Amino acid sequence: MTGFRGLALDACDVEALTRFWSDAANYEVEAADYPYWAVLASGESNLPRIIVIQVPELKSAKNRLHMEFDVSDLDVEAERLVELGAGIDARREFHGTRWIVMSDPEGNEFCLLEEASD
Repeated sequence: MTGFRGLALDACDVEALTRFWSDAANYEVEAADYPYWAVLASGESNLPRIIVIQVPELKSAKNRLHMEFDVSDLDVEAERLVELGAGIDARREFHGTRWIVMSDPEGNEFCLLEEASD
């Protein structure tokens, strides 16, 4: 292997999920061939791409792998993402770190984390 390229998300509606993740993660569409696939990039070469790939089936089980995002204000960011179409699945706290488990419009889980302040 020569490097980590990105994280792929299955989607029934590639264009809609691409719009969600572009707005949610502040990524730009790097390339797309709707309705089959799209690639999102942050503009910073050290951050992974988000690749959205068309599949015929709906999500049927919990993700074994998910994205995590650091945020400075957990509640404000969660509210912004809910307005974009995300759902809140759970709120957690452990050793002062708070996080919210969320799901995108097609049910793919991701987490927002707010580290404990020193």
